[in-house]
Amino acid sequence: MEIFDIVNEKDEVIGSADRDKCHSDPGLIHRTAHFTLIDKKKKKILLTQRSFKLKTDPGKLCFAGEHLYAGENYVQGVIRGVQEELGFTPKIFKEVCHRIIKFPNQTEFARFFVVEWSREKIDYDKEEIIDIKWLDPETLARGSHNYSEIAEYWVKNSDWFKILDENIAHLPGVLASHLPMKNFFCK
Repeated sequence: MEIFDIVNEKDEVIGSADRDKCHSDPGLIHRTAHFTLIDKKKKKILLTQRSFKLKTDPGKLCFAGEHLYAGENYVQGVIRGVQEELGFTPKIFKEVCHRIIKFPNQTEFARFFVVEWSREKIDYDKEEIIDIKWLDPETLARGSHNYSEIAEYWVKNSDWFKILDENIAHLPGVLASHLPMKNFFCK
């Protein structure tokens, strides 16, 4: 059984609950780490297409993500997520935005990360992902009727040109276990 930390609106842990309880009670805010790869050399951003077999956002283009287990911090969640969903261990990544996401049956405290891709082999989880697409910021911004709701939010509210131009390895908090509440690259 998966147990998640329950947090308040300041992202402070106030309890724990299992996945089913978190996904059936919108009053229980639980943590998620969303992430994408960026190719700084080609100035591209990775989107994944979810399997049509999945319950949430089947067939939609989205960024990857993980629910954080109780006691797990965001850095650990991003590392685990990249390993599980894309098949390699990330070396350089940074939080770019955060927000509370309210769905009819659940509420997430979501932090969005960019992972600097250094040409590692991508071996994506074929159970969850059916395709990957590298898009430049202009194509990403033009939008798609096929973005998931949260992907559309991150696309519209992240400064992709700044993200691709910044040296994220030298920004504060890259590998910190407690990341600051600052939205570095949100519009």
